[in-house]
Amino acid sequence: MAHRAPGTKAYDGALAESHAEAWHYLDQWAIHGEVLFVITALAERQVQQAAPVVSPSRTET
Repeated sequence: MAHRAPGTKAYDGALAESHAEAWHYLDQWAIHGEVLFVITALAERQVQQAAPVVSPSRTET
């Protein structure tokens, strides 16, 4: 396994290729990630506002 040790062409080339593939997904998350948090927060707020309010029943004594 010495041929795949850090500092060798086989190791560094594979690592660079892996990093290059990951950058696309990291860029997409940086662009769209915040929007997903906002959408989730708005959806949760709508669910809370739409929940029926249960009032205690009044009994006359």
